[in-house]
Amino acid sequence: MGGCLLVSRRSKQAFDEVVRMLRGLVERRFNEVVERVSVGDVDVVISLYDGDVEVLVLEVLRAARRPLQWRELKQIFHGVVGEDRLRRVVNSLKARNEVVELTGTKFTVPECVSLEDLKLVRNPGVISRILKTKVEGVEEGVW
Repeated sequence: MGGCLLVSRRSKQAFDEVVRMLRGLVERRFNEVVERVSVGDVDVVISLYDGDVEVLVLEVLRAARRPLQWRELKQIFHGVVGEDRLRRVVNSLKARNEVVELTGTKFTVPECVSLEDLKLVRNPGVISRILKTKVEGVEEGVW
């Protein structure tokens, strides 16, 4: 197959369900964190701070428990965070080795990367962090 992944209707439905669940998580957290101010007859929603967006991205990636494609992240954060801002936040997290980018423009957190997927990591600085989580998991008997 040359590395191609065939997606059945059932898989597509499962992907859509994961995106819906994570979208609901983002909306709930957004409503908890966002500031609303009334100015006369107008309600104004103050945008999230980048730190709040970072926390949301990490929470979504941990809850997914699998790498998410960029298009899935865009769907999940649509209407809450703009695409350019989401890209900037993800790249910032990636630069700090808190997020792993895999080939195919997929993103996850270090603890969700299997040893078999190490060869797919595009930001090699995070590999030591991934290995550390695996060693700690072995020591705790989790892995």
